[in-house]
Amino acid sequence: MTITEMKPATSYRMTGYRLDANGRSTWSYYEVPLIQTGPLSSMSASQVGETWGLGFSQNTPKPYNLNEMHVTNRMGIVWVMSGHLETTVQSGEMRRRSPGEGNVVHGHCQHHSTMRSTVPTTTLSLNLASEVVNNLTFK
Repeated sequence: MTITEMKPATSYRMTGYRLDANGRSTWSYYEVPLIQTGPLSSMSASQVGETWGLGFSQNTPKPYNLNEMHVTNRMGIVWVMSGHLETTVQSGEMRRRSPGEGNVVHGHCQHHSTMRSTVPTTTLSLNLASEVVNNLTFK
């Protein structure tokens, strides 16, 4: 058995949503370049952020307002800290995230989030920019 040298990742692929060719929200991916900081560790470059906040949501056994879609009008990233978060976009596709998972929020993409968990859902939100950027790239 040959042991090969291990190297840290050079990018992180984060889920998020964007507008498709018809102007509807759909799931996509964003690439975040990483810089090697140690023999087996990497991190992104410093990103500009405007505000951050914690959200605490009580979960309901029966989801209400399943068809309610909204926009945020700002770019951001939302991480799930506890519980689960289900987000549906206009294409009809839903993704469920658990603690430690995040996604990029495109401010003009309509979406609906439902807290579905046996424990309250806590989220950490970082607002990157108050102006929406259609082709957001991380530095």
